[in-house]
Amino acid sequence: MADRRAAAGPGAGSQVVTPYLLYADAGAAMDWLVRTFGFTTAARDARADGTDRHGELHVDGGGVIMVGSAGPDFRGPGQLGGVTQLVRITVTDLKGHRDRTKAAHGVASELEDGPPGWQSYSVPDPEGHQWYFTQFTGGNG
Repeated sequence: MADRRAAAGPGAGSQVVTPYLLYADAGAAMDWLVRTFGFTTAARDARADGTDRHGELHVDGGGVIMVGSAGPDFRGPGQLGGVTQLVRITVTDLKGHRDRTKAAHGVASELEDGPPGWQSYSVPDPEGHQWYFTQFTGGNG
């Protein structure tokens, strides 16, 4: 069997699956994600009218999140009335990350234990996408 990394092309040791989340207002979403979660903006592509069409955000630890503005018929999770996906991100300082989220007025859940060896919290963004942050704390599991 061939090594899957060889087929992945450049940067084969890096993240292969990249979440691409659609928003009614990608610019406002990127601003909120950077301010609330501490992501960094790697790219931002604006339309002629100045609205953001697409963005690339970097997550501490090397992950990438893509963000785009959807078309006029778009209905996001907030409009659909429920969670349509979950983005899970592992961080090294979960409590500090949650504190930052709350300081930016994010509606963060309490820290929770489980599965064994992990802690987590979750928070919806303003358009209803669900974010789930975790940290490995040791132990079995």
